[in-house]
Amino acid sequence: MLTAIFDLDGTLVDTAVDLMIAGNHTFEELGWKVRLKPDFSDGIAIGGSRSMIRHGFSSEGILFTEADVERVYPTLLKHYDKTIDKNSFLYDGIVTVLEKLKRDGWALGVCTNKPEFQANLLLSILGVRSYFQSFIGADTVGVAKPSPKPLFAAIELAGGEKSSSVLIGDTKTDCDTAKAANVKSLLVNYGHGALTQDLRTLNPDALVDTADEIPEMLEKLLKNT
Repeated sequence: MLTAIFDLDGTLVDTAVDLMIAGNHTFEELGWKVRLKPDFSDGIAIGGSRSMIRHGFSSEGILFTEADVERVYPTLLKHYDKTIDKNSFLYDGIVTVLEKLKRDGWALGVCTNKPEFQANLLLSILGVRSYFQSFIGADTVGVAKPSPKPLFAAIELAGGEKSSSVLIGDTKTDCDTAKAANVKSLLVNYGHGALTQDLRTLNPDALVDTADEIPEMLEKLLKNT
């Protein structure tokens, strides 16, 4: 079965503003002066929750370990839960893409480094959760991307196989995950990743500028399977 596995942040949904707000509220609660850039040019907010926490520690000149990051993580999630859908939105064309792929018989899944609960909640609020047959978050299988294990789980639960699957994402993490899994990669130029990097330098199997191009490019990538 042809299978399309989607990243969430920066691929399906623009979550950057809500992530930034949650990060800044966390810094404020901790009494830190650092604030995230509203133009996202430093890539910190779009790097995810732990990226923001590490940035906070570093900016405040505080020595830290990953155990310290994990200690702060629930505080950030608390703030993110309050703003999760306030400014986030589906990228243009995503619903049309999902509908077309479903009509054409594709199995669809999500493989995200957002915690499963928050990912499920956000896509349910935005009205697209039902399109996906598999749903793997950062905490679902005990390890996150770029480990290939979450992608393997997403493909298997969707009823697919590696040879007939594509991972659609927007960052180096997604590209590295696909390569580690020996699965084809399709990166999107409209998402978070392109704000800080020329995605062509990552050598994905394919690259699109708009969501509308995704179905045709998927067909090209798997035309001989």
